[in-house]
Amino acid sequence: MGRKRGEIEEWLKRIFFTGKSREYFIYVKFRVDGEETLKPIPGEVVVDVRGGYIYTASGEQIPFHRVVEIRDKKGVVVYKRG
Repeated sequence: MGRKRGEIEEWLKRIFFTGKSREYFIYVKFRVDGEETLKPIPGEVVVDVRGGYIYTASGEQIPFHRVVEIRDKKGVVVYKRG
């Protein structure tokens, strides 16, 4: 029996595997000098979504738990954590 996917994983896979990744930005928590900041990741740099991680063209592996929200190119929030 497979595990149940979380809502964030469903959104990321929907965006990536439908070929619409260029239409979205993924906002991810990063720590810079001890402070949390949100960094927008353009959807077009995402090369894979699997195993609890987002893989980017630059080789970054971003865990799903760092994703805070997903916005479309117009700035409309389509997913927001908690």
